[in-house]
This record gives sequence, C-alpha cells and structure tokens, in this order.
Amino acid sequence: MGLLSSSKPSGSTSSVGTATLNGAHISLTMLEKVMDGVNVPFIKGVAGVAVEVIKIAKAIQTNREECDDLMKRTTSLLVVILSSLSGKTQDAIPDHLKNGVERLTASFQDVLGELRIIDKRAGIRSIGGLARSILYYTDNGEKLRSCSAKLEWAMGEFQVTAKVDSCLKDLERHEELRKGQEQLRDGLIEIRDVIKDKMTTTNSLSDNLPSTVMPADPKIFGREEYVEKAVILLVFSGAARLVILGPGGMGKTSVSLKIVHNPRVKERYGQYRCWVPCEQATSIPLFIELLAKSLNLPPSSSSDRFGEIVIFLENAQHLYLLLLDNFETPWDIEGQQSDVADILTRLASIPTVSLLITMRSGQYPSSNTIEWTTPRLPSLTQLDLDSAEEAFLKISPDAAGDPELKKLLQALDCMPLAITLMAKLSEAGETVPDLLSQWSTERTRLLDQPGGDRRNSIEVSIKLSLQSRAVKGNPDAIRLLSVLSMLPAGAALDRLPDMCPSIPSWKGALRVLRGAALVYDSADKSRVQVLSPIQSYIMLHHPLEQHLLEELRLAFYRLAPPDKTTLEHPDFNHVSRELWKEEVNMEAILINALQDANSDREGAVRASLSYTAYLYYKQPRTEVIADAIRVAREIGSSLLAQCLHEQGNILRAQGKDDLAEPVYDDAKEEFIKIGDETSAAMVQSLLGAILSARGHFESARVTLQEARDSLLKQNSAAAAAWCLWDIGQSFYSECEWSSACSAYEQARDEFVSINHRAGTTYCLMSLGATYGCQEDLDAAQTALEEARLAYLEMGDPGNVACCLSYLGDAHSIAGNYSVALGKYGEALDIFNEVGNVKWIETCKTSIEDVSTKLANQ
Repeated sequence: MGLLSSSKPSGSTSSVGTATLNGAHISLTMLEKVMDGVNVPFIKGVAGVAVEVIKIAKAIQTNREECDDLMKRTTSLLVVILSSLSGKTQDAIPDHLKNGVERLTASFQDVLGELRIIDKRAGIRSIGGLARSILYYTDNGEKLRSCSAKLEWAMGEFQVTAKVDSCLKDLERHEELRKGQEQLRDGLIEIRDVIKDKMTTTNSLSDNLPSTVMPADPKIFGREEYVEKAVILLVFSGAARLVILGPGGMGKTSVSLKIVHNPRVKERYGQYRCWVPCEQATSIPLFIELLAKSLNLPPSSSSDRFGEIVIFLENAQHLYLLLLDNFETPWDIEGQQSDVADILTRLASIPTVSLLITMRSGQYPSSNTIEWTTPRLPSLTQLDLDSAEEAFLKISPDAAGDPELKKLLQALDCMPLAITLMAKLSEAGETVPDLLSQWSTERTRLLDQPGGDRRNSIEVSIKLSLQSRAVKGNPDAIRLLSVLSMLPAGAALDRLPDMCPSIPSWKGALRVLRGAALVYDSADKSRVQVLSPIQSYIMLHHPLEQHLLEELRLAFYRLAPPDKTTLEHPDFNHVSRELWKEEVNMEAILINALQDANSDREGAVRASLSYTAYLYYKQPRTEVIADAIRVAREIGSSLLAQCLHEQGNILRAQGKDDLAEPVYDDAKEEFIKIGDETSAAMVQSLLGAILSARGHFESARVTLQEARDSLLKQNSAAAAAWCLWDIGQSFYSECEWSSACSAYEQARDEFVSINHRAGTTYCLMSLGATYGCQEDLDAAQTALEEARLAYLEMGDPGNVACCLSYLGDAHSIAGNYSVALGKYGEALDIFNEVGNVKWIETCKTSIEDVSTKLANQ
C-alpha cells in the first residue's frame, strides 16, 4: 500500500494546499484526517510533531501575526512532504529522503521546544506585571520569527533533495543515454551529498591571489546559511546569475565579499574574481570604465569601450566572477535605465561570466531579459539578536554584560550598519544607556516626519553618529565630511590640505570621523572614503558651504592647468598621471559646477576645456565638454568656440569624422564672430585633414593651403607650419613620397626657425617614416634615431614607440626581418605601458607579418 490509503478522506493534500494559499484559518481537524490516511510510521512521526506545533501556536494568545505565519509555514512544509512521497511505500522511499524527513522532524522538535517555552509565559501578566509582558512580547516575537525562518530553510533543503531524487529516477528510465547519464548522475549525487553534510568540505586555496582591488575577507555575523546557499549556486551552477537585494545598511557588500572569499569559490574562479565598486558609477561611461579596470584591461581610446570588454570576456579561457557591488547607482541613472539594462543583459549572456550583484532594492533588475539562477537568494533582513550582540561586542567589548545592550540592539532593528556605527560610538566612550536615550529622542522626532518609520533607521544611526560628543565637539568634522561627500571616489590623503585650506585642523577632524565610523580608508590606506548612503544624507542635510565648495572646485581645476594639458608641454606626463587618478572625482566636480547656477560657470567651462584637452590624448570622452558647450551657450561665453573646437577634436580621436565635421564648422563660425581669424584658420586646417582622411587629397591640399595662407597673414607661424605638415601627410597617404618629403622638410625648417621643438621632432619622425618607404634605410635610421632620442629627452614615451615602429617598417621593407621584429617588440612593450590601443594592434599585426616572412626565408 502507498503512503496514503485508497480510502483517503476528502481533506486531501491539495485541500491542505488550498487552505494554506487562501490564508484562511487552518483546520486542525482537516490535517488530522489527512494523517489518519498515512501508513508510513516515520512520516506519521513528523506529521504528529507538526500538528502539535500548530496546536500550540494556535493556542498562544499573544504575537498572533507571528503565530499565524508559523502555522502557515508548518502546513506548507507538510504539503511538500506529502507531495514528494505520495504513492510510495516505505520500502520504496530512498534513504536520503528518509534522512531528510528525519532532519525535518528534528527542526520541528526544536520549534516545538521554543513554543512550549512561549506557552509557559501565558500567565506572565498576572505574575510579573505589564512591563514583563511587554518584554516577553518582544522576545516571543523574535523567537517565533526565528522558528519560521528555520522552517523556511528546512523546506528549501528538502525540496532540493527531493528534486535531485526525481532527476535520478528519470535518468534510470533512459538507458540509451547511459554514458552521459552516468556523468550527470555523478554530479547530482555529489550535489545531494554536499547538501546532506551541510557543505562543510573545503579545498586548499590557490597560490594565485585575486586582484588587489578586491577588499579583504570580512568578518560577518548571522549570515552563515545565506553565504552557504550562495556558494552552492556559484560552485555547482554553470555560469550563475545571483542578486543580493535588501535595504541600505543590511551588509550586502560584506556578505557578497564573504561569498567571493569562500575557499570553494576561490578554487573554482581563482584570480578571475573581480570586484566592481558601482557606487562610483554615476554615469554609464564611468560604469563601463570601472568594469574595464576591475578586469585589469589597459586604458583605451576606443569609442566602443564596452565592446572591447565583451570581446575580452567572450574569448576568455576561464570562468570569470563579476561582483557588481552597489549596482543601484548605475541602475538609477536618470533616463538611462534601459541602456544600463542592455549592458547588464549583455554581460549575463556571456557563458564565461558568473554575476553576483548587490543592490539596494526589493526587485530584480532586468527580470524580463535575464534568467536569474534559481532558487533565488532571499533579500537580506536584520540579524537575529544573538548575532547582533556578537557583532556589537566585536567592536566594543567593554559593553559586554550591559543590561541595556539587547534593548539598544532591538531598538535598532538589528540592522548591521546601524550596529556598526553604534558600536563605534560605544568604543569611543559613549555609554549604552546614553546611546539608548539619544536614540529614543531622535526616533520620536523622525516619526513626526511624513513617512518616517523604522525603514529610515539608517538615517537615525547617521544622525546619532553626527551628534556624538566627539563630532559635536569638533565643528570641522561636519565640514570635512561635507567636503568628502562631494567626491564619489574618495579623497587622496596627500591632497586633502589643498582641497580644504579653510579647514587647517583637518587631521583632527578626520580622526573624529574615523572614530565615529562615518568614513573608511581604502585598502592601501592612501584614500579616505564615505559610504554612499552617508554621502547622500550629508549632501542633502549638510550641503557644503559655498566658499568651501569653491575651494574644492579650484583644487580640482588646478589639476588640469590649461597650459599643461597638451602633449607639447614638458609637464604633460606628470599632469596626466595625476588626472588619471582623479578622473571620477574630476568629472563629478565639473558637472556639479556646470549645473550650479551660483558657481563661477565661466571658470567651470574653462576647466572643462582643459580637462577635455587631457582626455583627447588619453581616453576621449565628450560628456563633460558637451555640458560645457550647453553652459557656454546659456551664458554667452566667448569660450564657446574653443569648446566646439575641443569637441570636434574628441570626435575625431574617436574616429567619428562625420560627427566632427559639422562641429568644426560651428567652431569656425564662432571664432569668426569673435574676430579670432587665427583660430578659425586652424579649424579650417582640421577640416582639410578630414578631407585627406576621406581620400579627397586634392581638395584637402587646397583647403589646407588656404588655411596656411590665412595663418601666415596672422603671423601664426607654428599653426602655419602644422598646415604644411598636414599637406605632407596627404601626400604620404597618397604614396607620393617625394612630395611628402618636400612638405615635411619645409615644415621642419619653419619649426626650427621659431624654435618649436615638438613640431621639429614630429617632422623629423615623419621624414624617417617616408625615407623607409623610399627604401633609403640609412636616411630612415638616422632621422628616426634622432627623433627617438629627442622624444626620450622630452619625456614622450608614445612617440618614442612610434619611432621604433617606423624603424621596424624600414627594416622590414629592406628585408631585415629579424631586426624589424626586435624594433616592433620594443615598440609594443612601450605602447602596452602607455595604453595606446590603436598602436598596440598595429604593432601586433606587423609582428605577425614579419614573423611569417622570417619563417618563409
């Protein structure tokens, strides 16, 4: 006979399920009738304990919401058991399912024990008074919620075990697929065994260390089961797609890092675990660049940076794990969520990528386009009371034994970030009773605000930190925090004095902020940062004073002095290195200034121009200059023409000549309006260069000559010489070597006459390249070696590498393939170092061609 007899009463399994789903009063009579039809002893045992749980929960008069939830979960678990074993005799039930039922019985026994304790407190009002009743009411609620959570986990574990058993049975019914079935069967058995022993087996850590960007393995409390579930999904799924959801302050980042540092995850993904701190990704370009940096990709001037990332990942020989931390920042970029969704969907489609996302939200992103791994991870909620106390005492051990501590933790709803902040205050000298009193006052004030409730308790924690004695005793602490909150990438400690000269005691203020856990240090201790929720709160409630804001802006403007962001300046390499470290902050400061009606908007436009000149040589982007153009038009700035000029240069560097051409036309018109004939002629020369790039060589040379004539009339000798160089370049592109040499030589002589070293050296390099094409190896070597040494002295590694590459071309044309291969190799090393993607690909192609010729000799 099966699990249920043929005379099963009408209160069947499906009836129980319907009762559960309807959320109506649970009928114990119906459950008992179902149990009467069960003929398997150990199933009767677990059912009997479950029925007893429901009886006691129903009888408890307090905490009815929690009791009702517990009864529903108990009934649901019974339904799962009966559905999984329906129709089976005792002998037909496999051992691992019997063991699963035994573990369920143990869980029910634990829950039953807790309920009996709660039930014994039924007369507490008459015995201990109202105060003890309230205390027990809160404690009972915690115990009941803990019981429900335990049953929820038990049900998930039993369902997975039952599903594995079903898969194994299906395999046994298809003998013709035996070889593949055996491999899959072994995998399923391994999963089942891992679930059975609670996944305690660990593996040795690989010697390969993860990226230094990855923060250290954190200490967490009360999240062990959650971490274990995520580890199973990451290790035993193909390419997993996981999301950790929850409100701010729940420890999503800490839990995700604990998962990534798990030994089994390390063993599977090794050094290919990448942390992407999305809280800095305030625009799509910044998000893409952060992703590229986390993958250790070199800087690129490509107009399709994300395309490069996709190609890199699709060609990867290893499985990558991308931890997109604080993904709500890019997800919530105004008006661009669909674009961010497309990026996320594309990443999720790559078979060599596993995703682990943390997000301050209650909903999954892109659920309609991404198949998230199941079972999905539940949202993170507050800690249980014991774990919260352990976390608090880890930071402030002197608070151990304080009778008010548990009340304080319960008042904070056991939220991890709130606990951390509060424990830091305790560690700094605040007593637990004082903290509890301050919280009560602040909570009352918060509840008076529209919509305020305990979901805002993270704000309460921030306010408490701001009102600690140390912070209140140091007025500069809040001012410094307001400065730091303007910088999404944090502040370099060695630059803080320049950022806030009106806060001379910033070191003391910083010590106070660290003590109150309002800031944190980067892994290498070189930068100080503010958590994004605190940052947002400070910007809203404690905006930076205008004079401090102007000081901060000027400090960043000084990073890009107008005369030092062009390649010809000897300090360019130093300036570009410093700017590269601060790109995220620089763009945030510039955009803030451009959008602030109270700022020096003319100064902001000028700084944007200088920064864009730097971007032209490094990573061409148009977002900042586009905003500057908008502001220049609004305020009628004479800088509009220069802004358009720089935007055209950026578009050309991105390979978008069709877009650059009309921008240059607008720039030329604006220069003419303000009477700047020299700049108008310089823009005309750029239009001539576009014609040459399109193959319209005659038209290009006519346009360039007109521009040159105009520049000569304006006594702009350097610009006129560059026009002559462009004319030589058009001949070079047309393979008219003699004409190219003539133009380059004349341009060189003009540069020499005005002592323009950069122009002279550039012409010398161009002549060397042309001599090589003419098969005049000696002349090519002489010119290119002289240019190379000049660029070494000037500190321009990019053009040093260009000279080496042209030397490789000259030797290759002359048939000296071994020498050519060496020159290309030297050039490639330098291009890799400076991150010039275009020349890297050119060198690689040349190396392949010469290697083939060398092999065929």
